[in-house]
Parts: sequence; structure tokens; C-alpha cells
Amino acid sequence: MVYYHVGRVLEVLSEKDTESSDLSVQAVVETWDENIITYLVDPRIKDKVKVGDIVLIDYNPTEKQPFRPKEIIIKIIPGEKGEKIWSYYKEFFRKRPKVKVSAPEQSYIG
Repeated sequence: MVYYHVGRVLEVLSEKDTESSDLSVQAVVETWDENIITYLVDPRIKDKVKVGDIVLIDYNPTEKQPFRPKEIIIKIIPGEKGEKIWSYYKEFFRKRPKVKVSAPEQSYIG
């Protein structure tokens, strides 16, 4: 089974606009499930990713650490197709049941 995550780029962090120890590019991304995470951008598309892009993030296991996902942006999904995919995920998130987590009251004797 293969795993991917969809997100919208909020900011791009590159050596052009930051002090950097390398030439890698990261993107601050809002994921469809309302998390904000910074991901590495694959070097082959690092000059193409921009704020507002809908991106696909590779969540497949790494070879050396099979329980850790790769978490790298591998595709930019352009225009209408990207917006459509984003809306599919957001609608799914909106409709799914909300789980309330409640902790039992604790008595403290000290």
C-alpha cells in the first residue's frame, strides 16, 4: 500500500530568503486535516513550488526506517485539479465525526 498526504503551501523557505547551511528548500504546509507542518521539497521541484500551491507529500516508509514516513513534497498539483483535490479532502474532514476526548475528574489528596 502507498501513502500520500495533500496540503496547501503557506510559505517557502529557500536559501534565497533565509540564512542556510545548504541548498535545500522547505515549505510550510497546511494539510487537509488542519495541521501546519514544514516539509522538505524534492530537489527536482524546489524552484517551482510557491505559496498557494496544492502539493502531494510522500508518506511512504523510508528504506532505513520502515516506521518513519519520508515526508517530502514530490508533486505540485496545478490549478483546477489541485483545488478540486483539496476540496475533496477538506469536505471529507468536515463531514467526519468529531471525537470528544474527556478526561475523568481527578481527586488530589496532598
